[in-house]
Amino acid sequence: MAKQPVEVSIRAWKKNTVKPGREHGRVLLMPGTGYNCDRPLLYWSAQALVEGGWRIDRMNVAHASDDLSTVIPVINQAIDEWVASVRAESPDVRLLLIGKSLTTMTYPHVATHYGLPFVLLTPVLHHADFDPSARVIPVPRVGDDIVSESDAPSVEVARALVSGESNADSRYPGPAPLVCAGTADPFYDRARANALTPHVHEYPDANHSIEVPGHWRRSLDYLKEVSASVSQYAATL
Repeated sequence: MAKQPVEVSIRAWKKNTVKPGREHGRVLLMPGTGYNCDRPLLYWSAQALVEGGWRIDRMNVAHASDDLSTVIPVINQAIDEWVASVRAESPDVRLLLIGKSLTTMTYPHVATHYGLPFVLLTPVLHHADFDPSARVIPVPRVGDDIVSESDAPSVEVARALVSGESNADSRYPGPAPLVCAGTADPFYDRARANALTPHVHEYPDANHSIEVPGHWRRSLDYLKEVSASVSQYAATL
C-alpha cells in the first residue's frame, strides 16, 4: 500500500487574544515529527508570545516521510503561502517563525528568501539515522555548502554574506536565529550551533524534547527557561 503524501495545513490558534490588525506581530508555530503544537515547548512558547501581543498561526504536518528531502520542500511551500497571505493582509506586520526539530530545517529557505527571525527549538544539526537524505541545517562557517539547498534559489546572496564579502559577522541573511537545545540531544552539535548564531541556549543533560528523564523539576525549569528565552528574543524584534 502506497504511503500518503505529506500534508501541511496552517490555521489561526483559537487561544489568540489580540484582535487581527492590533497584534504586535504574527507568529508561525511549526511542529516536529511526533511533536505537535500542543506539546510543551511549542504550547508554552506560544502562550508567552500571546501575552506579549502576538497572534499565533499553527502548522500541522501529516504523513511525513523518513526521507526529509521530500518533506522539507512541501513545508517550505506552505511557509511561502503563509508569508504571502499575511503580508497581503498587513504589508508591514512583524513576522516570526518558531520551528521544532523537523521544521527547523526550513530555516535556510526562510533566511535566504525572507530574512525573517526564527526560533530553532532542538534544531537538526546532526543528521537523523533514519533519514536516507542525511539532511541537516547547513552551517557555512564550518564548511557546509548551502548551494546544496536546491529550494533556495537566492542562495548566492546568503553566500556573499556568510563568506564575509558584505559583513564579517553575518551568517545567513536577516536576524540571527535563537537556538534552544539539550546537551544530550543526539541531533544537536554545539560547534555547529555556535557557528550558526550567537544566540545559543543549552540545557545540560536534556534530550530532544529538552527534558531530563527522571527529573521532572529540572524538566519544568528548562521549559520555563525556553519559554522566557523565546519571549525575550521576540521582544527584541
